Amino acid sequence: MEVKVGCDIVEIKRFIKIEEETLNKIFHKTELKNPNPETLAGLFAAKESCKKVFNNLSWHDIEIKKKRNGKPDLILKTEKNIISHDLSISHDRDYAIATVVFLIKRGGT
Repeated sequence: MEVKVGCDIVEIKRFIKIEEETLNKIFHKTELKNPNPETLAGLFAAKESCKKVFNNLSWHDIEIKKKRNGKPDLILKTEKNIISHDLSISHDRDYAIATVVFLIKRGGT
């Protein structure tokens, strides 16, 4: 087994005046239900973190949903021999950051 980690940080103001076409290229409709810049920046950082682990993922291969307790839940639309994963998203002032950790069967990336 292997542990793979991805991390990304994003300036929130990048998502203040972002075009709808661009939003639709990056985010699922469910992710756009709360289109405030802080939320979008956190979701983007989470998706980018995943793309850093699995280089061949598209934006729509990755979906972030919220669990009842508020914790972000990661859904990948592709099989990568993932045993388990965890995702954390945080915001502070002007930035959003996300870190994702995967436990993967060897040879699964």
